[in-house]
Amino acid sequence: MKHILYLFLAVGLITSCSKEKKALKSLGGETWVMTKSTYEDTGNEDLSGIRRAFTFDKCKPKDQPCSGTFVYQIPEFNQDLQWTITYTLSDDADHLTIVRTPSNFQGTVQTDEYDVLQLKKTFMELKNLANNHVSEWNVE
Repeated sequence: MKHILYLFLAVGLITSCSKEKKALKSLGGETWVMTKSTYEDTGNEDLSGIRRAFTFDKCKPKDQPCSGTFVYQIPEFNQDLQWTITYTLSDDADHLTIVRTPSNFQGTVQTDEYDVLQLKKTFMELKNLANNHVSEWNVE
């Protein structure tokens, strides 16, 4: 009976590690642009004229936290805010934490935590845990 328990434990560890590795591979080396944004209280946000983009550097599970950049642009107002980021992904690839540090403006460090609702090769859906904001992202 002990052998069966150890077998299930080993399979569980291998599966969870592979989910994290696969998810980091999907994120890494890509620029992800927000294409849809939905808030519980106000509905969909108009994204026309706004660009929000995360660029996640390639990373392996053992190298976390990983690095990258976040850019928020509103060309109409000549606004181009940039952050350097560090990010970590949970072992089961269902929780993403991003720490943003301002690069080209005065501001404070911000930490965002997300539930990863979907993560595919070119599409992801995240739910911000602080405000239940759901956003969709596509690879640029």
